[in-house]
This record gives sequence, structure tokens and C-alpha cells, in this order.
Amino acid sequence: MTSPTDALARLAESFSGTIGVWARDFQTGKVIQFGAAEESFPSASTIKLAIFYELMRQAGEERLSLDEMRELKAEEKVPGCGVLRDLTPGIRLPLRDLATLMMTISDNTASNMCIDAVGIEAVNRAMDDLGLSGLRLRFKFFRALPGHPVNSAVPAQLGQLMDRIVRHEVLTPAACEEMLAVMKRVQCPFASRYLPGGAQYDRPPEGPVIAAKFGMITGCRHEVGAIWKGDRGFVYCVMTKDCQDERPVEDNEGLLAVGRAVKILYDCFVA
Repeated sequence: MTSPTDALARLAESFSGTIGVWARDFQTGKVIQFGAAEESFPSASTIKLAIFYELMRQAGEERLSLDEMRELKAEEKVPGCGVLRDLTPGIRLPLRDLATLMMTISDNTASNMCIDAVGIEAVNRAMDDLGLSGLRLRFKFFRALPGHPVNSAVPAQLGQLMDRIVRHEVLTPAACEEMLAVMKRVQCPFASRYLPGGAQYDRPPEGPVIAAKFGMITGCRHEVGAIWKGDRGFVYCVMTKDCQDERPVEDNEGLLAVGRAVKILYDCFVA
């Protein structure tokens, strides 16, 4: 039987860019780490997991309220994923809903409003406190300065952040479960591409359940998340960079590589 490491090696050999994989089995604690798992990648939207964590942390310390209303201003609108960019300035949404938009449809304007609520430096300090200094938020989305380092993440560390949330090792169990409930509603996770049953959400044991956050920019496709099937499951982080396929399509080589890597992990830990 082919080992998951051998299968990932074959995937990496046929991939035009660089791939890093980190995963941990829920039951045994076994870790699979492959490729560039300890390298830094442009994080794209996966850094939103760190923003979400800090939002929940500050809410737990009563430094802010998730029910606090935030007003959308015209100058705050940014391109890319989301719906707020198309809505009328002046609408007001609670931070809880902005966080949901940030995680489920990767709304960049909502994400920037969440960053305004917690602060860039606070996100980075929180990651430092967790020993995850490879997770760096440097700019709000579409506000980066030319020639400066971009937001970045290390696959192993991003996976470990997700792992701690799943295991309730950070924040409170209720806060962790609230984060996971939001992430189970993510739209079109890359992991579902090759999994059985179409990854039916919140309906075990009929199909695997996914809680995830994806990210994509030119040359990069990433996803961090967790998958449950009955009493089995695992946390994963798959990141790619320098992919030669720059097409913004569903069959982008990087997106397919993420899905294939997760299927290899699924076959190892669950199937």
C-alpha cells in the first residue's frame, strides 16, 4: 500500500510550483508533514483565521462585543471576494456578522473592518503568544504597500492554529465551537473536490463535514481546515506557491493540488 508521504511526493513531482502540507489525526495524534511545510508562503485569505482568532479572544476578554455595530463607509470598500463592496454605504452590521462574511465568503471589506476592530499588531502579538510567529498580518486587504513584505503564513503553524481550535486548547470551548460552526459554512472549500459524498455539511455520518478557510492569489492556492467523518477526522493545512497556472478558474492547477493532497490525507486518516 502506498504511504501518504509517497503519494504526496508524486503529487509534488507533477506540480509546477511548491507545496507544503501539515496534518494531524484526531484519534492517534499522528502528524504528517511534507514538502515546504516549514517555509513561509504568501498567506492570501488564510490569515483571516488569525484575525478571527484575535476577534474572538478580545471578545472573550470583553475588550469588544461581537454585537457591536460597525458602519460600512464608501472609502472602506475594497475589491476581490465579498458582497459588501457592492452594497450601499451606511449599512450597519455587528462584528459577529462581519466575521461570518470574512470566513464564509472571504469578504475582503468585512475582513478589513474586523482588522480595524482588533488592530494589526494585536493579531501578530496573539500569534507570537501562541508560538506561531510565522503567521504575520502586515496590511489590510488591498492596502499593501508596493515593495513591502506581504501577509504570510507557514503551513505547519497555520495547521497548528487550527488544531488548537479544534482541540479547544485556546480561548474557551464555547468560543472554539463558535469559530468552527462559522467555518463549517464556508462556501466551496477546495478540500471537497475529491472527497466522497460531496462533503455534506453538518450531516454526519452521511458525508464528511468540513470546517475550512481557503485563500487564493496569483500563483497560490491554500486551505486550512478540519474534516470529520463519524468519529474519525483530521486537521490539515495545504499551501501552494509559484504555480505556473495563473488562471482564476475552478480547475486551476494549484486548487486541484490542494484537493488531491487533502484526499491523500483523507484516505490515510479516515477511509
